[in-house]
Amino acid sequence: MNSRIVQIVIIFLLAFFTGVNFVVFPALGTAFIDSSLFGLSSSQFGSLFIPQVICIIISCLGAPFLVNKFGPKIVLVVGLLLMITSTGVLWMLQFFMNDKSLLFPILMVLVAFTGSGFGLSITTLNPLAASLFEKNKSSAILILQFLVGLGTSTSPMMMNLIGNVKNWMYVPASIFLLVTIIFILFLFLKLEKGTFFELPKHFKIPSKLWIFFIVIVLYGFIEGTFGSFGAIILKNQGLDNNKASLGLSLFWGGIALNRLLFGIFSRNNDLSYLFLVTPLIVAGLLFLLLIYPNVNIIIVMMFLIGFFMGSIFPGSIGWGTVEFPTLSVLVSGFLMAANQIGTGIITNVLGNFSNQTNVIFRFLIVCMILICVLLFYLKRNSKIKEAF
Repeated sequence: MNSRIVQIVIIFLLAFFTGVNFVVFPALGTAFIDSSLFGLSSSQFGSLFIPQVICIIISCLGAPFLVNKFGPKIVLVVGLLLMITSTGVLWMLQFFMNDKSLLFPILMVLVAFTGSGFGLSITTLNPLAASLFEKNKSSAILILQFLVGLGTSTSPMMMNLIGNVKNWMYVPASIFLLVTIIFILFLFLKLEKGTFFELPKHFKIPSKLWIFFIVIVLYGFIEGTFGSFGAIILKNQGLDNNKASLGLSLFWGGIALNRLLFGIFSRNNDLSYLFLVTPLIVAGLLFLLLIYPNVNIIIVMMFLIGFFMGSIFPGSIGWGTVEFPTLSVLVSGFLMAANQIGTGIITNVLGNFSNQTNVIFRFLIVCMILICVLLFYLKRNSKIKEAF
């Protein structure tokens, strides 16, 4: 169980199932607002994920110090147990549906558990994957993030497969069983703490890492915009509900495909300049949508936008890991928190502008241009060619 190949398989499977477990609550949205089931109001459902974002940010920032003290295995065990417990209790709520007054506060606690578990797990998994591929750290993180993204798209598919919303309990039950199995296999792995996960006794966050932080906050604005309001934006552009859903699916599919391909081909090819100019490509695509909102090309454009922005987030973590090898876990937690901060800010602000598509596109174009400028600034005297 402790061969390198077995370690790689289990770690990357954990990434996939962490993604699956993470979105179980959004996937069950229709069950939560169904009056015959959980009966949450629209405002309650909107507030449900506030503790998740807060707990992810806190756990991402705290995980590097916990890993430094206790090692990656213990932190991963705690993170996975939080997620498994949350999903297991969610499944058990089917037996306590009579007292609806208690359901919302219980769900808030469970969502906080999931957010904390996800933050601890994914922050640890990023450098753990990099440590297994010393010569291809960035590629390992890109592929790991592809698997996380693939996992996040699986839970909604499971909800579609069960058909009737009244069968909602089969989704958390299935996820609980699958994640528990891979968790038990993980317990048999022997993971050494090693120097890779140690933080220097005295350090301060490098100025370059703060710039990476700003880049990922800006990226979070874009991902959060399409993730939370993508369907609304596409409907404002003239698409019907089905095509809007298809466009949003293609956007996430493009992100996942880019991460997979970038992870594979960056191992033997210099993709550093492609990485640097992808924000400009995305800005160009957004500008085209702004001046030529043709319903016949919007769906294709959504795929292309997702595809070209896919590598920015995990690529920055991989680049930062190469740039600051003694702070690899801190880089992961710091940038994971930055993504959640950007997503959280835009989700709470954009509701006031969701019908002003042109204003949103202009804002996103400016964000992408700023990301490109900052990335080229970071490139100076950097190790970017080692990362890509």
